Amino acid sequence: MRGSVRAFFAVLLLALFPFFVLALGVGGVVAGLTIGHRAGMYVAILAAGMMLALGLALAQALRTRLEPPSGPVLTRQEQPGLWRLVDEHAAQAQTRSPDEIVLVGEINAAVREDARALGLKEGKRYMMIGLPLLAGLNVTELRSVLAHELGHYGGGHTRLLAVSYRGAETLGLTVSRLDSGPARWILGAYAWLYAVVSRSANRAQELQAAAYSVAAAGSEAAASALRKIATMDLLWEAYGERFLGLPSLAGRTPDILLGFRNFLDHPQQRRIVAEIEPKVLDNQPSSLFDSHPTIRRRIEKIGAMPAPPARPDQRPAWTVLADPARVVPAAEARLYIKGELGPRASWSEIVRIAGAASAARGAELLAGAGRESRAAPGGTLGELLAAIQHGRIDQLMSPLLEDGGNPEQAREGLVELLGDVIVCALIAQRRAHHELSWGGGRLITGPQGELKVTELVAPAVRNPALVPQFAQRLTALGVRMDFVRRPTAAPPRPAHPAGGAEPQLVGVAPEVMAFKKNWDVLVFDAGLLLVPLKAGKLAGQSLAGAVGQGGHAQRKRVTGLLELGQAELFGQPGVRWLPTGTVLGGDRKKFLTGGGKIALRFAGGETATLRTQHDGGYESLTRFLDTVPRGQPVGSR
Repeated sequence: MRGSVRAFFAVLLLALFPFFVLALGVGGVVAGLTIGHRAGMYVAILAAGMMLALGLALAQALRTRLEPPSGPVLTRQEQPGLWRLVDEHAAQAQTRSPDEIVLVGEINAAVREDARALGLKEGKRYMMIGLPLLAGLNVTELRSVLAHELGHYGGGHTRLLAVSYRGAETLGLTVSRLDSGPARWILGAYAWLYAVVSRSANRAQELQAAAYSVAAAGSEAAASALRKIATMDLLWEAYGERFLGLPSLAGRTPDILLGFRNFLDHPQQRRIVAEIEPKVLDNQPSSLFDSHPTIRRRIEKIGAMPAPPARPDQRPAWTVLADPARVVPAAEARLYIKGELGPRASWSEIVRIAGAASAARGAELLAGAGRESRAAPGGTLGELLAAIQHGRIDQLMSPLLEDGGNPEQAREGLVELLGDVIVCALIAQRRAHHELSWGGGRLITGPQGELKVTELVAPAVRNPALVPQFAQRLTALGVRMDFVRRPTAAPPRPAHPAGGAEPQLVGVAPEVMAFKKNWDVLVFDAGLLLVPLKAGKLAGQSLAGAVGQGGHAQRKRVTGLLELGQAELFGQPGVRWLPTGTVLGGDRKKFLTGGGKIALRFAGGETATLRTQHDGGYESLTRFLDTVPRGQPVGSR
């Protein structure tokens, strides 16, 4: 009942919003006329302007339409089994079924409604199911999740809650579409007030929705699904860091979901989950603006609910799909691969090919640096070791380091690249190969079993006096001192980044901070092009933002760049080209306030951090990061 009362006040706030706009404008004009003189005139003009701006914002809110979720649509004709489940749970929740079920790439399940009139009028409903959930959950847990999501739109006493839920979606979307300026500030303040009231109702709704999940699957499965989802984000990120960069390097197409299931089932991941799950549940933050109670709170409520007898179905959730062997790979291709990688292959084959390619690339880089720096003119392993023994590490690594780097960076980079040379030499003689390890990523099996390359190489790099002993050990392993891996192509240069072949533009990240400067970053399939962003252009955009046109100014600037030909674009003064071939991996972090950062690691040990406050730009940068191999310690390959 308390949830319905809160929802009533939330809906009342929605209905009063037009009157708030009118009262603000008319009240300000009347106040200005009462004050009189020049000050009163300013107040009246400001109030009229505010009313006009808010009126336009209100008109936009009333006609706001949700963008349909992007992803494969599962139709009733193609997936009758899944739709039977959804219809069954919709009937239990006394609500209508969604109009579309869409697979999405995130660890999430949700319902959305393209409601109108600030959420007061119903619209087309969508249910989104995160593809990774089909691997991470079993069938019973999936039933629990579906029933919970449909509970958000349950009928009867939750009718007002459904309206407040739609209103929150619509109002939040309207604010997000406005540029900075008075209209956004005032509407944002109203949305803040609405959020305080409506989120309380939403939290009550979450607990009511939990009752539907328990009725559908039992309390044990409902609680298990919540616990799994709480940690699955971390595991999906770890899986991506270790494995999802390998297929593009190998030129092979993987079974992504099957790999994730194997990754989750490995004892190492099970141990990690057992350790971190209590910390994740205990440290989950909560505030007035949360639409969900904490997972710990929800699990406690679930445990206290009466549960019907339930027969658990432990099969992977993807078995509810008709023909999953066809549907799942097609969904993976659309959501994650987005291009032609090559023939389908097992993960073991992908790891073997990608490991060899990664080692070859590192070996090529070091051989090229040896020739360019003249520290190892022929680029052979023997010459590289001689350069180390005679204290010429800084000279050897100088072509690969930004602004000369520093001695510690040079040594760290050399350890990794020299390890690549050794692995590449052994692979060339078929005396070593990379093996798949779902617990750690990649292992190198050499002539004497597992080869921990970092432990083998690091002592000699850090203490040149150990180089002769190191060389003897390499000879015993069968590594030839005259081995050299010659580059297959010259490294790309900024003026002509792809050695004659035009790189293809795949994304844009405007207003990125990197190397202590502001840039517009163009994301190509062959690398990142950083175009300097002058202070005057930023100031102009800020001025445009004051009247709500900041986004327009940014789009106009980026469009101007995209209209340039590639020769002119790469010839712009001050541009900086970061080719994919020199990137060894990186990390990412999403900002709660929008945007995020990626930290790239380059051959030679140097790093670069790119920061953006825009979600779209952050997504473009992370897609670029997904195309390069994930940097792993050499010994774990």
